[in-house]
Amino acid sequence: MPVLGYTPQEVAVLSGVKLSVVQKAITGGKIPARTERGTNRRRLDATALLALALVRSLPEELHLSANDAYRLLKQSEESGEHATVSIGDLVRIDASKALGDVRRLMALYERARERIVSDPDIMGGAPTIRGTRITAQAILDRIEAGDTIDSVLDDYPYLDRETVEAAAVYAKANPVRGRPAGKPWRHGS
Repeated sequence: MPVLGYTPQEVAVLSGVKLSVVQKAITGGKIPARTERGTNRRRLDATALLALALVRSLPEELHLSANDAYRLLKQSEESGEHATVSIGDLVRIDASKALGDVRRLMALYERARERIVSDPDIMGGAPTIRGTRITAQAILDRIEAGDTIDSVLDDYPYLDRETVEAAAVYAKANPVRGRPAGKPWRHGS
């Protein structure tokens, strides 16, 4: 069953907004979030993600609350005009330009949800690229350490560029939690 919506951490990574800003927008009621049954995890819809990204992308001189951005994006969806968001009669925002990079990241992340799997029998359940033993975190670690996507592709020629990018985005949006396995202090000098 596909997961609908995004966690606050995923919204923060994909929109480029700090996690604390996302959490504050949820608790302040500026962005609607629904709670998943059974897990009590909060999920936000794509419009909420785009609203936060839109607020972040606007110049400082143009103040728009997350609530207003959400409402305007919903109205533009309903009217079928995804390309522009209008504030009154005077201000029109080119949403395709303002949100183009975020929409690309969202599409990449959706592909990552299909390509990244967690199986307790493979790499201890760490998220891996489907059909491999390559963890998403290993890809992200290499890219953050300065490796280019091309160098990663040289080492793993059976992967494509999109899969590597998707794995990095997935690992960033789903960070490793908890303490490391085992007792590393027992292997001391």
